[in-house]
Amino acid sequence: MKPNIFRWASSELSQDAFICWLLSWANHKESKELYETSKLFIQKLTNGKVNDFDRIEVRKQIDNIDILCIIDDCKVILIEDKVHTKNHGDQLERYLNNQLKNYSKENIFPIYFKTGDQSNYKSIEKIGYKLFLRKEFIEVLEFGIDSGIQNEIFVDFYHHLKGIENSVQSYLSLPVEQWHWDSWKGFYSKLQKELGDGDWDYVPQMNGGFLGFWWHWKWNKVSDDIGYDYYLQLEHKKFCFKLTPKKREDAKKTREHFRSLLYPKAKEHQIDIYQNGRIGNWMTAAALSEPYLKTDENGFLDMNVTVENIKKIQKMFDEV
Repeated sequence: MKPNIFRWASSELSQDAFICWLLSWANHKESKELYETSKLFIQKLTNGKVNDFDRIEVRKQIDNIDILCIIDDCKVILIEDKVHTKNHGDQLERYLNNQLKNYSKENIFPIYFKTGDQSNYKSIEKIGYKLFLRKEFIEVLEFGIDSGIQNEIFVDFYHHLKGIENSVQSYLSLPVEQWHWDSWKGFYSKLQKELGDGDWDYVPQMNGGFLGFWWHWKWNKVSDDIGYDYYLQLEHKKFCFKLTPKKREDAKKTREHFRSLLYPKAKEHQIDIYQNGRIGNWMTAAALSEPYLKTDENGFLDMNVTVENIKKIQKMFDEV
């Protein structure tokens, strides 16, 4: 396979540079294909509200904003560019408020540009940012490739992003036993859509940690002093029944209470579980004895049957 510069230049700064480079082609017609792809990019970023313009100005790292694309001095695309990191604090609100000093609200297009993977974007959308994710960017780049662009920078970045997308979607093309980190990202993202619930992220541990998926949160008040949240969690191939006590000093008593409700109900539903976990703030009370992931005869995931199985366990959990 031909060496790809973006395999090594994989940081957000490198991605910033590529985005700025591609946007800048909207000012240049030396390459019709790059010019048209740049214009399409701007149309997509603005939801089709900016189609015709005379000139754009691209600025990088102004007032801590990753990228500003100023259109005819009267409109602005504000891009917060992320690869693997996430938004933090009130940075997005501050960036948007700073631009409101110079442009009217309807002429600002705030973009959360993410080519990595993230579990939840609710807080970002609530602020008023449009999501522009890896799949949307690949569609723009594919337009350029189909138009005949042969520029090596462009082609390399396209193959770089396409490679990431294929890796994340590998849960569909690999047997479960061959899944890797990206495969779990893809599976969790799909499961989140199927269940309409859940979040996933890296969980650090002494052994290196795992990607966890947690959902179906509930609250049980035992007394005025004792109560606990309980929920379901996936730790790759392990299916856990979790809880977190209101008070750390009541952890053991809380777990015993939860187990006294969970075990009989699981037996009633013919769901085999076993005792698991240690005392702590975020405790595993039990784990599923059999695989929750359902596969075909060749070991490939059967998503429909897996979701049905998980919903069956959820139904039991609802009765605890």
